[in-house]
Amino acid sequence: MRITLLLICFMLGTAGAAEIKLRDGSVVIGTILRLQDSEDLIVDTEYMDEVTIEWEAILEVRETQVIEVELFNGQRLLGQLVLDEKGVSIVGDETTVTLPPDRIFAIAEVNESFWEGFDIYTDIGMNLVRGNNEVTQLSFGAGIGYDGRDFETSVDATTIINEQSEGQDLRRATLAGNYTYRLPRNWQASGLLQFESDDQQGLNLRTLVGGAIGNRVYNQRRMRIDLYSGLVVNSEEFEGQPRSESLEGLLGGAYRLRSASGIDIDLSLFVLPSLEQSDRLRMQFDGSLSIDLFADLDFKLTVYDRYDSQPPPGNDTNDSGLTLGLSWSY
Repeated sequence: MRITLLLICFMLGTAGAAEIKLRDGSVVIGTILRLQDSEDLIVDTEYMDEVTIEWEAILEVRETQVIEVELFNGQRLLGQLVLDEKGVSIVGDETTVTLPPDRIFAIAEVNESFWEGFDIYTDIGMNLVRGNNEVTQLSFGAGIGYDGRDFETSVDATTIINEQSEGQDLRRATLAGNYTYRLPRNWQASGLLQFESDDQQGLNLRTLVGGAIGNRVYNQRRMRIDLYSGLVVNSEEFEGQPRSESLEGLLGGAYRLRSASGIDIDLSLFVLPSLEQSDRLRMQFDGSLSIDLFADLDFKLTVYDRYDSQPPPGNDTNDSGLTLGLSWSY
């Protein structure tokens, strides 16, 4: 069935434009591009380019092209979409499934172009840090992500320059890459690669390579919770000490909140117990709060904390920081 629908979709292309009737009586005609997090439907129209429509403002949808619909429980359906007083119907070539609109998590084009899957952002800000030093910092960050049909991948980089009134300037840099393959029933398999250096902690380079299995245990329109477990190899070198490598467990979770008022919260916590040193435990916490200013510009507050139960001599067990800045997404 899936192969048949794909062939139909590619043959028809964008010939079948959808007719979307809103609750205020207006009508939009165009090709449905995507719906993400059950919030905004993106439609490509002939005369107005891309139009963003609130999912809750839609009264009826008819004559769509073949699209892929993802439910909040992770199930995926392929077919034409019809929305009316009965609910949302996904019409395949053999079966029709009808659901309430609030069960639809995402919609994607079957023949979505490669470039439409990319997301890019940049950050700039100032930090107040409490660790081994009390310093003022400048922060620069950037990231790029790609969301495919069955996977997503991202690369994020951050550089923090510690400007000190006494002594030399210090730098903290991170580069992290993630690949996640989506499995049925909200399960996912992930691989990670992370590089980190921190002059303030005397860390020349730490490299983490590993993988994890996770599940989205709670998935609603504005809130989600993911839990992970896995293994990583930690290769690290501190100033004046030889490089060491150890195997660590990985237990963690991620929390996301998207409020109707334009305030977004993202939190992640990973606990990394050493499997070779029974008395060593590391933790990584990262959090951000974004407030929508206008268009794609956000005010952003980010925090981080790195805990090591056995830091090198002269280092605190915690290295933490706070950033206030602006974020621009493309």
